[in-house]
Amino acid sequence: MSRINKLIELIDEVNLSSMIITSPANIFYFTGYMGPGFLYIPVDGKIQLYVYPLDYNVAETYCNVKDIEIVKLRLTSGIVDVLRSIAENYRRRVGFDKLEVEQYLRAKEYVEELKPSSELTWKLRMIKEGEEIERIKKAAEITSRCMELASEIIDEGVKESEVKAEILEEMMELGSWGPAAPPIIASGPKSALPHGGPGDRQFQKGDVVVVDISAVYEGYCADMTRTYYVGSNPPEEIQKVYQLVYEAKSLVEEGAKSWLLASSIDEVARSKIASQGYGDYFTHGLGHGIGIEIHEPPRINPVSQEMLQENYVITIEPGIYLPRRFGVRIEDTFMVERDSLIKLTSSPYDFTLY
Repeated sequence: MSRINKLIELIDEVNLSSMIITSPANIFYFTGYMGPGFLYIPVDGKIQLYVYPLDYNVAETYCNVKDIEIVKLRLTSGIVDVLRSIAENYRRRVGFDKLEVEQYLRAKEYVEELKPSSELTWKLRMIKEGEEIERIKKAAEITSRCMELASEIIDEGVKESEVKAEILEEMMELGSWGPAAPPIIASGPKSALPHGGPGDRQFQKGDVVVVDISAVYEGYCADMTRTYYVGSNPPEEIQKVYQLVYEAKSLVEEGAKSWLLASSIDEVARSKIASQGYGDYFTHGLGHGIGIEIHEPPRINPVSQEMLQENYVITIEPGIYLPRRFGVRIEDTFMVERDSLIKLTSSPYDFTLY
């Protein structure tokens, strides 16, 4: 059964008459076309992909669903124009995945009920199919090779920007579409900022360096982080924090499997880190789903009520961040199987570089 047919079944189950999809990631998932537009899916009848003139030929080229009619919008068209073109009986209960507030306020004037329905698309997208998994594996391979390159470049006197430039060049040469997010190269005190910070430091002896890389391959992402020490003999506390983060991540890897609550595996890592007095410095969730987008459900955090399932692809990324001093994060991308996790990224965990 095609992805669109599966979505139509879900739309029918919740008594919607149709659904409007606006997220480029969702449009790509259902059609193969990645770009702006509106995908209109009724419970029965003609499925239509509305795109702007600039993107019309692109949509014709990459849309891989034969029965979709591609409709060219005017330059000034919007959600209201799409709704006006829909037969009245399909405007009774209309679901949508994502709308800006202004779009929502305008659209609701043209339908009897406009209902947020992103959970329907996520129900399908969270469970990865074979082709999706193969693309993520390739993205993971590219990401891993870029991380190995980064570990070879980092040295005293080298700038953060130089490492970024080399990573991006390698990524493109290996066939990536580019980074899912800008690479994070955060050294010294900036390593205590989970997403780094502005500026372009030169690495100094004794720096802790957090490197976070995410490559995209044919529309799908992988994500990984390693932490390095510039030098050969880290101070005792830095070594202790690194080992604690590594052990917390390893505990999750050993015990995680399908049909566990995402919050329960977060608790495994969080308890390990808290047991050594660093609980207040683990300031984010343990991980997240990944696929077409770098951050997808399930959210793996202390309050998540989502259950892991087979063929989810997730990240595990515990971290400790000591303000204005240093931070450590280690992250890999995994596929969930029935009784285990399968690691897809593969760069070594060498903390000291020489």
